[in-house]
Amino acid sequence: MHRNLLVALAAWFASLAAITHCLAHPATPTPMASTKALFFSSGIQQRLEVAIRSNDAAAIGQLLSEGARVDARGVHDATPLMIAVDVQAEQAVAALLRAGANPNLKAADGAGAVHLAVRSHAEAPQGRAILEMIMRAGGNPNTIRPDGDPVIVQFTFDHDLDGIRWFKSLGANLDIRGRSGRPIISDLAFGQNWDSVWTLIELGARYDYEGTLDALSGALDSSYASSPDAQLYPCKRKVWQLFKDHGIAVKPWREGARPASP
Repeated sequence: MHRNLLVALAAWFASLAAITHCLAHPATPTPMASTKALFFSSGIQQRLEVAIRSNDAAAIGQLLSEGARVDARGVHDATPLMIAVDVQAEQAVAALLRAGANPNLKAADGAGAVHLAVRSHAEAPQGRAILEMIMRAGGNPNTIRPDGDPVIVQFTFDHDLDGIRWFKSLGANLDIRGRSGRPIISDLAFGQNWDSVWTLIELGARYDYEGTLDALSGALDSSYASSPDAQLYPCKRKVWQLFKDHGIAVKPWREGARPASP
């Protein structure tokens, strides 16, 4: 009897771990291999989830016509669209969006279809296509991730400058504040992401906030990317020159040493 109880408990914990894998750990973009329903436990919604995980657009359409709800809430408030995006099921995403799925709903942990799609935008082979579908369907470019940062920072840290420009064209607020409470341009400067800083400035992001100028000026004084051989050197130099040309107090440019010849 005790052995049966332990076996049952072990199975329960394994099931719980599987259920929480998808949205409880939003920083991990690896799609789940399982085609079993983890967020809906019974009925037509469970069958819809299985069809989503199988990337079966025909079955999804049939189940929706039979009464499955496109924006139903499962475990952790996950929706069918969130599941489809998380497992990178492109045909399932398309079918759900055609049926009117809302791309801006959020799960209990703050994850949502926009955040999940941006997180996986560089994932081959369908990450970008899924994100484009989500945004065409009305995804909010100013969506906030579960960690409190706006989704556009994914592009900045991926050094995807075209992604930044694209989201700006969709209405992304370049002056939005991140989890630090500072404008994201300040955080990017602290992180020495000079290509993203320069792109934001080119696109019209403000840098004249109280404290932001000091943050940028201080970051410019770092030796990082100050060597002409550094990949981000041209962008950092442009930011420094812009400040100097506009009479903003910056310390003299410190040219970094070139790497020693072998």
